[in-house]
Amino acid sequence: MSSRNLFFAWALLPLAAWAQQPPAHDGHAPAERPAEAAPPNATTLAVLRANCPKDMAEADWLKLMEQHANRALYPLRVSPAMLDTLDGMEMDLRYQYLLVPNEP
Repeated sequence: MSSRNLFFAWALLPLAAWAQQPPAHDGHAPAERPAEAAPPNATTLAVLRANCPKDMAEADWLKLMEQHANRALYPLRVSPAMLDTLDGMEMDLRYQYLLVPNEP
């Protein structure tokens, strides 16, 4: 290996290590995790309670749905009858919703 190639590889090593750092807010300090998200509003809470499984306690269900990964795994079922009584514009967009037909 020539000395130029060796020098080039030696110069790129610190740059590669620097590129692995998390991005900084102002270019100096590492980025901090964002603050915890606000709790769901009343409309979303009503939909969450309506979607609570029968074999699970409501408090456990709400705690489970606080986690971001579970919001994607368990879409909340919303029927047109629910949308007649709730304002759909107030539903929290962090959750996934599934429009289902009215139950008989």
